[in-house]
Amino acid sequence: MIRYVLTVFVLCVSLSASAEVTHPTLLLTREGVRQIKATSGTVPQFDASVQDLMCDADAAVKRTLCVPQPKDGGGGYSHEAHKQNYYDMYNCGIAWQLTGDEVYARKVRDILLAYAKMYPTLGYHPLGLSSTPGKIFWQTLNESVWLVHTSVAYDCVYDFLSEKDRRYIEKNLFYQVADFIMNGTPDNRANNKVFNKMHNHGTWATAAVGMIGMVMGDDNLVDQALYGSDKTGKNGGFILQLDRLFSPDGYFTEGAYYLRYAIWPFVTFAQCIDHVKPEMDIFSYRDSIILKSVDALLQMTYDGVFLRFNDALEKGYDAQELIYAVDIAYNADKSDRQLLSVARDYQKKVLVSDAGYAVAKGIQDGLAEPMTYGSVLYRDGGSGDEGGLALIRSERPGLNSLLTFKATSHGLSHGHYDKLTVAYYDNGYEIVTDYGASRFLNIEAKYNGHYTHQNKSYAMTTVAHNTVVVDEGCQFGQDFDKSSEYHPDIYAYDLDGAVKYFSAVDTHAWDGVKMHRTLVYTDIPFLEYPLIMDVYRSESDIEHKWDYPVHYNGQMISLTVPYERALDEMKPLGSANGYQHLWVEANAAGGEGKTTYTWMTGDRMYSLSVNTTPSTEIVLARIGANDPDFNLRPEPVYMVREKDMETCTFASCLETHGRYDLQVEQSANLVHSCESVDVLEDSGEYTVVEYGFAGGHRVTLCIALSDASREAVHTVSAGKGRTLSWTGPVYVEYE
Repeated sequence: MIRYVLTVFVLCVSLSASAEVTHPTLLLTREGVRQIKATSGTVPQFDASVQDLMCDADAAVKRTLCVPQPKDGGGGYSHEAHKQNYYDMYNCGIAWQLTGDEVYARKVRDILLAYAKMYPTLGYHPLGLSSTPGKIFWQTLNESVWLVHTSVAYDCVYDFLSEKDRRYIEKNLFYQVADFIMNGTPDNRANNKVFNKMHNHGTWATAAVGMIGMVMGDDNLVDQALYGSDKTGKNGGFILQLDRLFSPDGYFTEGAYYLRYAIWPFVTFAQCIDHVKPEMDIFSYRDSIILKSVDALLQMTYDGVFLRFNDALEKGYDAQELIYAVDIAYNADKSDRQLLSVARDYQKKVLVSDAGYAVAKGIQDGLAEPMTYGSVLYRDGGSGDEGGLALIRSERPGLNSLLTFKATSHGLSHGHYDKLTVAYYDNGYEIVTDYGASRFLNIEAKYNGHYTHQNKSYAMTTVAHNTVVVDEGCQFGQDFDKSSEYHPDIYAYDLDGAVKYFSAVDTHAWDGVKMHRTLVYTDIPFLEYPLIMDVYRSESDIEHKWDYPVHYNGQMISLTVPYERALDEMKPLGSANGYQHLWVEANAAGGEGKTTYTWMTGDRMYSLSVNTTPSTEIVLARIGANDPDFNLRPEPVYMVREKDMETCTFASCLETHGRYDLQVEQSANLVHSCESVDVLEDSGEYTVVEYGFAGGHRVTLCIALSDASREAVHTVSAGKGRTLSWTGPVYVEYE
């Protein structure tokens, strides 16, 4: 086993400590504790949270001390035991502050002394699943999470401990853990690669080192956490992460799900900085970027659940990370009263801290305001010039729908190869879905709780998303470094008008291919619900096979062309790039002019009409082939395929229609209205699509492909003596 050798400088321990620290000082303060005690029993939501914490602390006191030798991955016995220990220390530390009962402080002391005895004897974790292995846990990330929680506990019991115990614990545990996080893994030894990384792992690392440095009064550790291991602020550290990982709009480059995780150390460390170094005014830094990120995170949801793109599982407002985010953000800016409604309606609990008390008091005082959600563009990249994510929401009262268009940068190691992908939510359901991640979090039987092999072979691939695939390949050849160099460009957008649209271009995802996608969402008087129009134009100098997959949630109802279903044997759709994981359930030839596929989700119908010809291939598939361990969810896919074309334009519309009430056995408007999809013009200058609907109605969508100016005037001949004139990049007319 590799034995990790502690670097010399940390043996100086507290000799480098600076100004005297008043405890507690991280999440709780002396004044906060005084106020909490003085108003005990008068602030219901806070009192309930205190009661929950005290129950956990009492259970911790009764629990037999157990600090096992590290052995298991996520969900395994040793992993969960060490995780339980940091929660026990956290809860007991706060319980000691609120009650003064030494039984809680002694529990924290006993656990810390046990770790201080064990930690110097540990080598790298034996599991060997990570390039950044921890010592207590299988990866260094969890070591950082352990230290963040333990720092709060140590802060709370600091004054209870004897000087002898503090010196022993700091020398044998905290300085060693901090140094290991900064220097202790093979990757970290190469110029502190992990500690200085612009990534959520780096955020946890800087927060952990900075927080324990604050408790111990060690300015050297705090400065390294803030400004990187060389303390210049140019190569790493928390402040540089705030500059590079967030766009000016608060969008986090890894996406909503991992902002959910990263926001925890961001707001936690920021709260500690605000208490210990108020002169930094950290919550105002970079135009209040931390508070903007919390707002962006709350917006990147549907019914309180985070949008599931990039590596993502299903989590929402009630996740523990969001309790930290909401409470600390409100405490930093009490004018944002919408945060109170999130805490009241979704979370039902608050932190037992100064910030949690502020939230509970605001709720009690009737200050909560409803969350409002709107259509918004979140630019990506530190300067806001690396594409973006568009959220398009209906303004009709009572209509709960959200259309998303993802045209962002790769998203670091948790990103997917899915440039120009879309998803749709309506009526409380995911309708057009994003797969997210193939992972079973902390379920040891499923690859030790880690991402499964199918995460790379399917979930990350392009065909796993709702974007065009070229020649059954994967964007950038699934080359992470290459994908990270490039991003789509936002072409044009208007998210405020009656006709909401977002248009983006990508010229790097496929060699020699330019892809231009325009998504339009608007109310049409003769349709029951808003209409979604999608024009995806792909242009190349050579012929390709073009696939237009649509992943949906629901039950197939009908297809407007005859199909042949595989009744006794299914085969995979392909052999690589995710196609090997798609069972072919049915095949069909496209209809003349258009093909419509209808499915039912909940009590509504959804019909997708796409321009086709009899040479178009239609594939109905289902995820799950070549998956011996049942790691993939068996979800359906509808695919439209064109072959041997240099330029391919998929023009489609998605109708929402009808109502099916099983309880009273009534149904209405279950048949789609779209009767034709005609591409009237498709050149390098313009694409014009006419959608014909029942009753002689038509909707015409005009897109200027080479001039995105809102002032430019365009004129196009649409055939049959019809001339269309409009101003701006996108125009819709109907009759």
